[in-house]
Amino acid sequence: MNVLITGGTGYIGSVLVDESINAGHNTYVLTRSKAKSKGLEMQGAKVIVGDMLQDGQWQQTINEMDAVIHLAAPPTWGKKVTKKVALTYADGHLQLTKRLFDAINPKQLKHLVFVGGTSYFGDSGNKEAKSELFQSDPKGWGPYIAPSIKYAKEKIAEGYPASIVFPAQIYGPSSWMEQLYLQPLFMNKPLTTLKGYAPYFSPIHIEDCARALLHVIEHGKIGEDYIISDLQQLPSSVFRGEIIKLMGVKEPKFRVVPRWLCQLILGPVLTEYATAHTNFSSKKLQETGFKFRYPTYQEGLSQVVKVWLQKQKQL
Repeated sequence: MNVLITGGTGYIGSVLVDESINAGHNTYVLTRSKAKSKGLEMQGAKVIVGDMLQDGQWQQTINEMDAVIHLAAPPTWGKKVTKKVALTYADGHLQLTKRLFDAINPKQLKHLVFVGGTSYFGDSGNKEAKSELFQSDPKGWGPYIAPSIKYAKEKIAEGYPASIVFPAQIYGPSSWMEQLYLQPLFMNKPLTTLKGYAPYFSPIHIEDCARALLHVIEHGKIGEDYIISDLQQLPSSVFRGEIIKLMGVKEPKFRVVPRWLCQLILGPVLTEYATAHTNFSSKKLQETGFKFRYPTYQEGLSQVVKVWLQKQKQL
């Protein structure tokens, strides 16, 4: 199968490229960076250098594909996310979405997998895990991806061959897990926690997230939404406790931060994201036949910590 991945050098995308190649797909990656092309080609990917906001070869290639997985988004990681930053992100995300659909010939492309996030559904509460039918007020990043998802749904209603997927809390040996947990524990520094909050958490290992995106291409139904999370939802404090145990830290240090201070440090968007419950079920995805490599956080975190510690030895 010919698969094009946008955003293939990001947190999810870099793992998705590996999984796609390993699954035997002819894997194409659209990237703005010429510098990253050589590394992608060494992995076995075919690279298209281009910017979705500009006309280019990617517009022709997209309709030569069997499937497209759209991950591309404006960069925000590592920034304090003020509402101004978030609104700029929302505008950029919507522009990318419109350019994507403008380029697609719905009579040629077989399947587009459009990637959102469960913050779109809002705070799920900490009782029953919610399905794709749930909708409260979007929280955290939710309001800022909502215009793109609304647009995608409108295009699907017009006949575009797309599914929308909503990954929950994606964890792996880099990005937020490394910054918030692995590196501080390794360096014997305090973990930062929010005072008065213990939100529910729906984890998904980054490899299983990537595999699920590929699975939806072949087994998902056009026009359907799919949540991606593993088999066990839990309080975020339990997830953190498992990391501490696996890192072998007997007496961890904590820095308890009140919400107002978190807003000053991270901004209101990430603070709201960190305090909302993300208690979601992937039952619909499982009914398509998807099988997890890491069914629960215990298996997944064990692998993540092992991989991360091995990398530290090589540094």
